[in-house]
Amino acid sequence: MKPSTLTLAIALAILPVANVIAAPDDSATLIKTSQVSQGFINLFYEKQSGELYLEANRLNQPFLLLTSLPHGVGSNDVGLDRGQLGVTRMVQFERHGPYLILKQLNTQYRASTDNLAEQRAVKEAFAESVLWRGKILAGKRAIVSINDLVVNDLHGITDVLENTKQGSYRLDKDRSLILPKGVKSFERNSDVDVLLTFKGAKAGAQVAQVTPDGKHLSIRMRYSFVQLPDDNYQPRAYHPMSGYLSDDYLDYGTAINQDIVKRHLLRHRLEKVTPGDAPSEVVKPIVYYLDPGVPEPIRSALLEGARWWEEAFTNAGFINGFKVELLPEDADPQDIRYNMIQWVHRATRGWSYGSAIADPRTGEIIKGHVTLGSQRVRQDHLIARGLTAGWQDREAAEQAATSLSLARIRQLAAHEVGHTLGLDHNFAASSNGNASVMDYPHPKATLNGDDIDISAPYDEGIGRWDKFTVAYGYGQYSPEHQTDQLAKLMSEVESEGLRYIGEADSRSKGASHAYASLWDNGQDPVAELDRLAAVREKAIEQFSSSALLVDQPYGELRDAFVPIYLLTRYQISAAAKFIGGSDYHYSTSDAGREWHYMAPELQKGALDSLLRTLKPSALQIPSNLVDILVPKSGNYGATRESFVGATGVIVDPIGMAEVLSRHTCQQLLTPARLNRVEQGYLADKEQLSVLSLVDRLLGATLYGDIPTGPELGLWMRVNAVVLDELLSSYHSDNSSPEVKALLADRLNYTLKQLSRKVKRSSAYEAAHFEWLRQGIEQALVDAKVKLIPQPLPMPPGSPI
Repeated sequence: MKPSTLTLAIALAILPVANVIAAPDDSATLIKTSQVSQGFINLFYEKQSGELYLEANRLNQPFLLLTSLPHGVGSNDVGLDRGQLGVTRMVQFERHGPYLILKQLNTQYRASTDNLAEQRAVKEAFAESVLWRGKILAGKRAIVSINDLVVNDLHGITDVLENTKQGSYRLDKDRSLILPKGVKSFERNSDVDVLLTFKGAKAGAQVAQVTPDGKHLSIRMRYSFVQLPDDNYQPRAYHPMSGYLSDDYLDYGTAINQDIVKRHLLRHRLEKVTPGDAPSEVVKPIVYYLDPGVPEPIRSALLEGARWWEEAFTNAGFINGFKVELLPEDADPQDIRYNMIQWVHRATRGWSYGSAIADPRTGEIIKGHVTLGSQRVRQDHLIARGLTAGWQDREAAEQAATSLSLARIRQLAAHEVGHTLGLDHNFAASSNGNASVMDYPHPKATLNGDDIDISAPYDEGIGRWDKFTVAYGYGQYSPEHQTDQLAKLMSEVESEGLRYIGEADSRSKGASHAYASLWDNGQDPVAELDRLAAVREKAIEQFSSSALLVDQPYGELRDAFVPIYLLTRYQISAAAKFIGGSDYHYSTSDAGREWHYMAPELQKGALDSLLRTLKPSALQIPSNLVDILVPKSGNYGATRESFVGATGVIVDPIGMAEVLSRHTCQQLLTPARLNRVEQGYLADKEQLSVLSLVDRLLGATLYGDIPTGPELGLWMRVNAVVLDELLSSYHSDNSSPEVKALLADRLNYTLKQLSRKVKRSSAYEAAHFEWLRQGIEQALVDAKVKLIPQPLPMPPGSPI
């Protein structure tokens, strides 16, 4: 051996060996040296090695595996929020020789039959998924390391980051680990918390905003192993008019004269002490617990709003069937037995959620989990400050703004808890006098003489629809009466004319149901648009620096003005649904057998109201108000809530007009709407036609009287917006060939009209008309050409 080699060998021999961990020779030795968590699944954390072991004593017994995020990223746009629940998987451990595997079972395909051969045929026809394999240690108790299972991105964090354009990340296992304090076992669930670090070459804008080093994103993730409920729960079949969320599966044990797809409601288990039709105390109430980290007065508002549901359960015959309490100090929110209402902070305002862990076999909700974004209440307060900026009594204005914000918090708590009770959105409830908290309400503001009144911004308590849904989904009756009682409930709610329309035909710009909209009010969305437009006009007229918070610099007034200028944005969307709009029901009775387009006079009336929003007088900001919308001060820079303009730091009133007018035009000219307008006209010549719609749109803007003064610039910008949106619909793949032909006809006709206008106008106006003419001519043959190449974006409005 060379001297250098010998020296190295001696040096290695005398190095400390404290960090060299010998692998345990059997399970008993390892258990003695580990942190033990006994419960639903027994877990052993070996502190020296950082290995987590699981006792494999629940073989071939299905349970649920759920991932969640006890800590969030802090950005609504990214969508990785504190408390977020991941996919619920039904899994089981199986032993094969020296190996333990975790298999995800396929719950989508079943055979509800006692014939074992039929059950086996379905099982063998569809694939299952092995999520993990580990080798069992030698010893009397079968234990196995699960580090490879839990230090893993089963939640799909990298997919979320990629889908939200935040960069390409990968899990860095060298900087990821199990958190021993997050290893817990309870009676019905066992949890493992891990700190996962994701490495990316470049952070996206939202990740960079909320992370100290966006290239290294560390997130706490939780694995929950959850016991399935017993077999005593009775599922309830889903009815499309029930107002519930549902699970579904294919049942190959179904007779051929029945629907192979089975659907059941999502709901909690709730049983009467005395079964039957009469009211009764409950065996065990549904109890929700509020995060004690919520500050006052918001805490009291949340408790009050969530408790609104007590009335519905009492009316449904459950005495003390529903309760809301503060989470006790000695309770652990990780315990699956606690339904939680959690208060979540983000860098910006964002959505709140009502999620649930449910048994995929039956739809039984095991745990409800509400996530409430803390920044949303500030948006409501901002709107209220803008609406009351003209009040002389500033103390009353401040109290009114706070009252409006807390009223919204109460409504929001009831809404999100409703989801965790199994209820779906009902975006048509506003057309029935706000019959449900499961709608998205807009704050109500009315005119009282020259004053804006916000004394009743939101309704208090649950609505008639909410009482029906709880009675239908949870109501318990004697077996011989249940079918008749549920049919009677359905008949009563239909006879009252209560509408129910959920997600599918409400959110998109091209949605067709005339009464299903978000953030709207009123039985008649067109009349409500006209009414709210008058409130907006008064709010703009009275807007002042009183809308600022104490010590805010004057430049922040520009952000306070945004929701006031855009006050009608959602009512515009609601009114537009009358055009090419339809009315129909989810009912399985006679009421649900047909649908129809809205009456011609209603469609034309809606068009009149929408065209009024494009008038320069409706878009203009008074000059005295423009003067006080001063540039942002110092480090108070523009945010996502600010209007983007083309004038640098100086306010851009014409840019604001572009944003709001484009919103109206997009609602009017979205391809699905135009396609329906044309088909409705072909079936009934009394209906509004595409040609008539486009002619009236151009007549109210480009072909109208040319204004003077400041309104001239607004009019010119609106003309460009209108033509850009017509061209966009013309080139859209979603526009039908018939609609494309009609749009092409009108655009070519407009070219001729613009040529005439160029010859007959002053030099200033002729330049505008010629620019429009050249733009249309080029854009007809090249879809990439735009009159406004970079449209100004509309600041976010949802959620309010």
